[in-house]
Amino acid sequence: MPLRLRQFVALATATLLEGMQQPAALLLLLACVLLTALTPVFQFHSLGEEGRLARDSGLAYMLVFGLILAVAVASSTLAAEIERGTAAAALSKPVPRPLFLAGKYAGVLTLVAILWFAALLATLLAERASDHFVAVGDELGTRADRWTILSSLLAPVVALATAGILNFRRCARFGVAAFLGIPLALATALLLAGCYNRFDHLVWYHPDLNLRVMAAAVLILLALALLTALATALATRLRSGSTLVLCALVLGLGLTGDLWTGHAAWSWRGLLGGLLPNLQNFWMCDALADGGRIPWHYVGSAAVYAAVWSALALGAGMLALRNRDMG
Repeated sequence: MPLRLRQFVALATATLLEGMQQPAALLLLLACVLLTALTPVFQFHSLGEEGRLARDSGLAYMLVFGLILAVAVASSTLAAEIERGTAAAALSKPVPRPLFLAGKYAGVLTLVAILWFAALLATLLAERASDHFVAVGDELGTRADRWTILSSLLAPVVALATAGILNFRRCARFGVAAFLGIPLALATALLLAGCYNRFDHLVWYHPDLNLRVMAAAVLILLALALLTALATALATRLRSGSTLVLCALVLGLGLTGDLWTGHAAWSWRGLLGGLLPNLQNFWMCDALADGGRIPWHYVGSAAVYAAVWSALALGAGMLALRNRDMG
């Protein structure tokens, strides 16, 4: 393996492991999963479609908590290291500063992708568990899948308990084991959900999952990759609070761009709208309403857009890092 590639992998792996061991990262993952799993419990309106509230809420939690995690980890593993002077040790190997920033970005993005995967599993389970119209004999009404709700809530508990046992028995890192164990436990619950129906009867394997949500979730992952690149670039100069405010501002403006940019391309609003990423391209939950689908060729076009914008953001971050004092 070439030296530069080994350095890149080492930086990304170290950033990933350091991020998973942060209590804030685990709390964000738990909050995202539990809020999604609890949505069917407190669902009092169907919004005109069975499972839509759980689906839209899960995708929204995925985006918001993914952004907060990206900012928190990018700031703690980049901005804090620069302030403490520990980044200078890595750069003295020698590691080029662009490679250093790229490795940090890859580690943070991998961590965000793990949260995204866990949130996707929780969203699929929550939509299945939501109230659906059923007919049982002469009775008509809505019925929730209580076993799926229970398994969704127990999965994080089992993961945390297993991480505690591994930490006690084998001295495994609790944060790493828990962060990886939660999506694994949710995947197990998802697989087991195909063995029963909402009448609590065992059936031949039939997961009954709305896989149309996959395309919308991939679009959100692309948006998170873009926002992670922005957070990583900002962390080269700013602290976590300022980075979070700016990233949240970009998210808000990007999701409402058509409302405030107008059609005047040469106005200051049109110029600002051209500089900011159009995040409306990635929030396509409404396209899933009433059985709708998001074409995968659209997802591919969005991936190109996200890759170009992420590269531009990281390029700006590399320029900002080039003249930064690492002492």
